[in-house]
Amino acid sequence: MNGAKKDNKTGKIHIILLILANIVFVLSAIKPKSYLVWLLEAFPVFIGVIILIFTYKKFRFTNFVYILILILISLMLIGAHYTYGDVPLFNWIKEVYGLRRNHYDRVGHFVQGLIPAFIVREILIRKLKLKKGIILGILVICICLSLSAFYELIEWGVSSLSGESFLGLQGDKWDAQWDMFWALTGAIITVTMLYKVHDKYIDKLF
Repeated sequence: MNGAKKDNKTGKIHIILLILANIVFVLSAIKPKSYLVWLLEAFPVFIGVIILIFTYKKFRFTNFVYILILILISLMLIGAHYTYGDVPLFNWIKEVYGLRRNHYDRVGHFVQGLIPAFIVREILIRKLKLKKGIILGILVICICLSLSAFYELIEWGVSSLSGESFLGLQGDKWDAQWDMFWALTGAIITVTMLYKVHDKYIDKLF
């Protein structure tokens, strides 16, 4: 009985998170700065959510990771709505502190390394049964860096075909390298500093 109640409670939490994700998705789609940019940025989110839904019965992440996924989705859709180089709050920060660029994209790529590291780590531990330790951490970092590099290649491809960068280099020729660096930093922080928090949620499943 306790197990059934726990499953029902967990299921309700997941439904609430899915509803919140849909709300953010809809709000993001309302009068974005550029519909082309929104489509390019929101498409990976849409695909990711579809994958999570279709694989839900076979593999369910911990509530901790699902909440992180919602945060990641929200940040990506904010960037899709305003474009990463023109998020209002970070434009204000840029003006107040006399910065050379809007740094929302840096924050976005940092989080796109930090949170996916939890996702990859949980899959490797629970699905592939890899042991926790240094080798696991290295694999997580390598996979996250590969994903970041792959995303930069997609951006480069779109820029080559369309003649413009849909994220905006903001005058920085090293933008792609910086994006990958921040994603790498986020992944490293996850596997070296935050893994114990993640382990607590994983251990509760067994």
